[in-house]
Amino acid sequence: MDKINEFFVTAIGIISAGVAFIIRRLFRSVDKAHSRITILEKSIVDRPYLESQLAPIRQDLNLILSHLLEHRKTEGQPKAHLKPPPSHPKE
Repeated sequence: MDKINEFFVTAIGIISAGVAFIIRRLFRSVDKAHSRITILEKSIVDRPYLESQLAPIRQDLNLILSHLLEHRKTEGQPKAHLKPPPSHPKE
């Protein structure tokens, strides 16, 4: 009876060690993958890259803003292209 009990304890210990080894190795692989992805993300998306992507958008916004500011200056003045049509004399 003692030998059977000792065999089960040994078998459970070996199985537990195998499962622990597999789980540890699996999580270590996942951690390494995450660290490699983080390194790649840092090299791909950095401040100069973002600035280069935002430069055309900023130029468009500056163009729109300058147009709106110019329009604001002429807002209260009568428009030359919007003159009322000449009135026809009544017959």
